[in-house]
Order: sequence, then structure tokens, then C-alpha cells
Amino acid sequence: MRNLNDPAVLGSLVARLRSLKPDSERQWGTINFQQMVQHLGDVSAAILGQRQFASASRRPNPVRKFLVMHVIPRLPRGVRSGADPAAKVVDPLAFEGDVDRAVTLLIQVQTSAEQALVDRHPVFGPMNRGNWMRWSWLHCDHHLRQFGA
Repeated sequence: MRNLNDPAVLGSLVARLRSLKPDSERQWGTINFQQMVQHLGDVSAAILGQRQFASASRRPNPVRKFLVMHVIPRLPRGVRSGADPAAKVVDPLAFEGDVDRAVTLLIQVQTSAEQALVDRHPVFGPMNRGNWMRWSWLHCDHHLRQFGA
């Protein structure tokens, strides 16, 4: 299964992210492209322990975690985590910086040792480095597909 630990997978995510433009239209959902880019950066920062996750913690469901981490090939449309990136006000002049931040933080997640990553996801509970690599790919891929990339 694809995951961020593979340099080719990371390269593909970065290329897909950089291929989109501020006016890229979403295929589903409510966020605009810049909100999505900021959301990807914020989630990576949370994985690195630099900020809190936007979603409230819940009681983990081990079956759901297993299905997401090991069975489904990609996240389906309409998945709700509790985060609301559409509520975030963005500065259109900061677009390029937001893309650069998202890319930089994805690279930091990929190159970080397990000790540098937080040990819990707000929905899935305990996470190891392999889980974070898989989750990071699933999450980024989901949002990039949302914008046709």
C-alpha cells in the first residue's frame, strides 16, 4: 500500500500539489484550494507535534483503523474527521508560501524519526511511524483528488 515513506510517493504528492493553481476547482466538499493547502500543512505540523490537531480526540475504533491503514486503497469522499478547514480565512497573497509550507512539512514528516512524531491520532488513537506514513499519503491523496490532481 502506498505511503509517504517511499520517496517516489512523496515526489508524486509534491508534484501533484505544485500542479494545482489558486483557482483550481474542487470536485467535492466545501474548501477552496488554499484552505486545503493550509489544512495539509496544519495536519503535518500536528503530526510533528508543532500544533494541535483540529479534530477533537475520540475513542479509537481498532477495526476502522485497520481498514483505513491496511485495506482501503484511498479515503472515500465525504469522510468527516471533525476538522473544519473551510472555516479558515486565507490570504490570497500568501498562496505560494502556503504551498511551500505544506511541501516542507510533508518532507519533514517523511524524514522524521518515530520519536519526532506524535504518538496519537485524534480519531485512530495510537500511531507508529508506519501508520503516520500511510495516513499522510491517504490524507494528502484524498485532498489532491478533491481538486482533480
